[in-house]
Amino acid sequence: MERFEAIPAHYRWLMIPGVVLLLGALYWNFFYQPFSEEMTALQETIDTKLQTIEKYQTIAAQLDIFRTEVAALESRLKVLLRELPESREIPGMIRRISDVGVRTGLQINLIKPQLEQRKEFYAEIPIQIRVKGPYHAVGQFLDDLAHLERIISLDGIQIEATNQETQCLATTFRFLDEAETNEVAAATKKGAKK
Repeated sequence: MERFEAIPAHYRWLMIPGVVLLLGALYWNFFYQPFSEEMTALQETIDTKLQTIEKYQTIAAQLDIFRTEVAALESRLKVLLRELPESREIPGMIRRISDVGVRTGLQINLIKPQLEQRKEFYAEIPIQIRVKGPYHAVGQFLDDLAHLERIISLDGIQIEATNQETQCLATTFRFLDEAETNEVAAATKKGAKK
């Protein structure tokens, strides 16, 4: 204490702000700045999380809309699936083709399903058709085929005027089930490796 009293008064008064500045610098360096950097990092994390929450809240607000869209798409898929026969429905399809031919006054000479040709997620089932009858009856037959509830594509229509015989290839389609789709994918990969 005697040493402190030996210092002139104006230096003692200057020491007080110096000590305060020294304590402030120590506080800044060891306490405030490290916590400040941590607080900044935490604030950035909070901001990121808040943005994520806003994004998910927006999605959650639209969830009912998405569910409605999914339900509409599923019902549309069911309607479309009705237009594609399953493999067990092919005999019924052949009967309907035959019935349409008889109803339009044609003589059915041949209705012969060909081998199924599998694609990525569907199969094409070609059916060779040969009928005999007048031109207008053939036109009505082809129109009636186009209006069946199943999808039928007609190709290679040949009309022989001399004997009134018409040939065509009617192709119908069906969706492959999951196992068949996997088989096609595996065969495609195997073919690509060769």
